[in-house]
Amino acid sequence: MKVLCLGTGTCFPPRPEHPWRMPPLFLVELPGLRVLFDCSEGARWRLAQAGVDPASIAHVAVSHPHPDHAALPQFVQARACATRVAEGDVGLAIHLPARSHGAIKDLWRWHHPEDDGRLTSRLPIITHGAYDGYCAVLAPGVLLKAFSVHHGHGHSPSLAWRLEHPGGVFAYSGDTGLCEGVLLAATGADLFVCEASAAIGTDMSRGYGHLNPHQAGSLASLAGVRGLHLTHYTGEDSAEAMVSEARQGGYEGPCTVLTDGDVLEG
Repeated sequence: MKVLCLGTGTCFPPRPEHPWRMPPLFLVELPGLRVLFDCSEGARWRLAQAGVDPASIAHVAVSHPHPDHAALPQFVQARACATRVAEGDVGLAIHLPARSHGAIKDLWRWHHPEDDGRLTSRLPIITHGAYDGYCAVLAPGVLLKAFSVHHGHGHSPSLAWRLEHPGGVFAYSGDTGLCEGVLLAATGADLFVCEASAAIGTDMSRGYGHLNPHQAGSLASLAGVRGLHLTHYTGEDSAEAMVSEARQGGYEGPCTVLTDGDVLEG
């Protein structure tokens, strides 16, 4: 399993003294299968920079509908324009929260009224409404599972994702506070990409629903993950301070703070 970290930032650009990072975008590569976790506006640019053909991505798992995580029309348009296949051949499956599922056609109709709500005429695209306990078989032995998490004061339909395959487990927190769903998603994961949007010393977990590095470390320790990788942070706290906070939270395993371009192996 390889994870290309193509977007590790937040919804706004960092200050000039901080490294430039796109909003959330992670590509998991398995033999014969590519799965994109979250789909920010950086997708069509970062994928090209990484030498990844967007037409080779068969699945997209969206954590929640906030624009920095779900710029789906931009990705679908880019993928459709780059794909030259006959209808019925290579397709795209988008897995997203069920409460957001029904709005996709209206969203696409707003962008492309000439298609009358169809996602695209260039290749087949299927959308799946995911929910707490959702499980999709992506390939033999490869399971994509969704867990409901707390975000947006509990009003945003938000999911943590878990990808199980014969070689291990990848877990992705999405945006979340401390809750049972993210713990279940991360339990025993080989690679856990976990948001740390809240600044050190700030508690947003039970309010809006974000983790600080200390809470992410506590969660990773409790879940028994083999590798914790912090993401979706502002850059105001140094990487060294964030790792130190995760350690103080109780996590003793490998811990990194991700930047765009990082590659994880597991």
